[in-house]
Amino acid sequence: MLIEYEGTRYAGWQIQQGQRTVAGEILSAIHGALGEAPKLMGAGRTDQGVHAEGQVANFFTRSTHPAPAIVDSLNGLLPADINILEARDVPMSFHARHDAASRRYRYQIASRRSAFFKRLIWWVRQPLDHQAMEQAARALIGRHDFTSFADKGAEIAEPRVRVFQASLRRGDFVTSFSIEADHFLPRMVRRIVGVLVQIGFHNLPAEAMDRFLSEIVDDPAAWTSPPSGLFLERVVYPGDPGAPPVPRPATSGSRT
Repeated sequence: MLIEYEGTRYAGWQIQQGQRTVAGEILSAIHGALGEAPKLMGAGRTDQGVHAEGQVANFFTRSTHPAPAIVDSLNGLLPADINILEARDVPMSFHARHDAASRRYRYQIASRRSAFFKRLIWWVRQPLDHQAMEQAARALIGRHDFTSFADKGAEIAEPRVRVFQASLRRGDFVTSFSIEADHFLPRMVRRIVGVLVQIGFHNLPAEAMDRFLSEIVDDPAAWTSPPSGLFLERVVYPGDPGAPPVPRPATSGSRT
């Protein structure tokens, strides 16, 4: 299933005891539509308040209904801020998380207050030096140890992440930061964005990004950006257009 959702009202993707989650809502819809209670495998374990335009998830079902009919049934039971865009049958061996070659996230930074997009942006009141931010973003490309950007309380199987693309795009009043990598560490993208904004404020030099990638420090945690501006934009699988040419190393998953 290809899924979009606004994560504002949810405690993240992953099932959590006593919390309302995106996966929990989808599983409830599956039970209501098909009478089944399967395990739901998601490609990215997005955190509280984080959104998705291209989350991918799969589950096993005994239903003989065609995939489009299942989509219609599930959407009829899901809340308005979760929508299944499409679904198709896949081989029994498919796993949405383990089979992914890369994931792409986008973070939206606004230069002014918005009446419409408050839940989807981070409004930054000070002017930003976009050239310095772009210079710092280029340092992310390649394989680096991102421990400095990770949640220190998380279990991390592989701190070295291969970043395929990292760039900024300026719009009318929104600057978008996009990053694609083989996997992500908890809080990684939001802390990268926080550092980029500090560089944009001239509170840090652009070279600070190189230092945080070569040394293990706690500094980025203090600049963690809010979840409102973060989107899981796309999950890429081998054979997809634009799929990275290198194999994805074994990891415990992806979470931001």
